[in-house]
Amino acid sequence: MLVKETFGGIEMRMYALLREPVDNIRKVMIYDSENGVYAFLYDTQENKSGIADFWFETLDDAMAYCNQELKVIEEQWIVINDPKEGEQHDIIY
Repeated sequence: MLVKETFGGIEMRMYALLREPVDNIRKVMIYDSENGVYAFLYDTQENKSGIADFWFETLDDAMAYCNQELKVIEEQWIVINDPKEGEQHDIIY
């Protein structure tokens, strides 16, 4: 998988805007941290806090969830910077 080869072992964030809402979810963000991988779900495409989140052991697991449940394909992901210290991980600043 391209994302894992590019970012494996490095903390990073990326998000995707859903082409079609799934159960009111319109955006998803993945945060790959040293403590696991988080998928934050949003009911808007605006930069607001997520309404739900899931934890995964690996980036591959989080990506598979997003593909299977939210129909996100690899080309939709946009890589963004990590937040500064003290900022929330689920908001794009």
